[in-house]
Amino acid sequence: MPLKKIEQNAHKEYHTWKVENMSEAFAKVDPDEDQFPNYPVKKTHYFSTKFQGHVVDWCVTLNFCNNKLKCGCEIIFDAVKKLEPKNHVTCNFYLIDADKNKFFLGRKNRKFDNSPVSYCSRVSVSCLPYLPNTIDKLLPNDTMTLYFELITYLDDDPIFPDERMYYTYYPDPNSSGDFSELYKVQDDRDVMIYVQGVAFPVHKRVLKARCPKLYEMVDYHQHMSDGNDNQVALTDIEPEIFKRVLEFMYTRNVEDLDDHAVGLLEAASNYELTRLINLCEQSLTSYYFTNENAEEIESLANKCGASKLFSNVKTLQLLHTVNKANAIQKMAHRRN
Repeated sequence: MPLKKIEQNAHKEYHTWKVENMSEAFAKVDPDEDQFPNYPVKKTHYFSTKFQGHVVDWCVTLNFCNNKLKCGCEIIFDAVKKLEPKNHVTCNFYLIDADKNKFFLGRKNRKFDNSPVSYCSRVSVSCLPYLPNTIDKLLPNDTMTLYFELITYLDDDPIFPDERMYYTYYPDPNSSGDFSELYKVQDDRDVMIYVQGVAFPVHKRVLKARCPKLYEMVDYHQHMSDGNDNQVALTDIEPEIFKRVLEFMYTRNVEDLDDHAVGLLEAASNYELTRLINLCEQSLTSYYFTNENAEEIESLANKCGASKLFSNVKTLQLLHTVNKANAIQKMAHRRN
């Protein structure tokens, strides 16, 4: 059976926080000082969400650290009033780089159970200031842009995406240029790509910048026809998937990626679109993975060279095995 997205009854809201003067904040951190648990340098941000007439105030704090164990930021997330949320929520954290690419950092689940216990929800951003040759992309103008996706679940017992997903920031080798406005322009597209009889006009310069492999195919075809043929046929992809591949090439985003993550991962692997592979890996781990389909997702990851997806599946399988063993052990103790 084909992999199916886990559908949940939920409401999504989004918020952006621009954190300025990052180098100044890190400069204030003494690497020889014991920083845990009271970090000396912090930045705090508040935002509100409104759902079904209920307003919740949220607090996000960045703890800056620079010691032998860790360098970077730790994100602390929770409701201002601990008992204020009336639904289960998940907050996904992303970094927006200089090319407006959105990179997943981590997530925290906030289960509402009428308990007065304070939640310590932490996400470690553990190498932001020291990634070689990426600082200008990660922190343009010395500013870090954080993007929050807050999901409010309507179901009483939702399926939470796992918090222990593994991702690493890699600069996109094909991210130069901004073609989002060209995506709306049809007149001067100089290549026609046919996918199972469906025509897709494309700007050749966009293919060259975004997808060298597809550009080489088109260029070779034109060379063999002495430049007289600007039409190319593809047989290894579905029209609905290729439509979204083009959307990604132009805009660096796919609006409904989560609904087509399997087909897009296969296409991204075939056309060597590294950034799209990363996005599909995140989507599949978040919205498709179950213990029942783990082997199928593992096989897909191997087929597509999706190393982070493979690593996530193995990690979640191991955690499931450990949790199951612990549950059996607890049950045995109760019986005794």
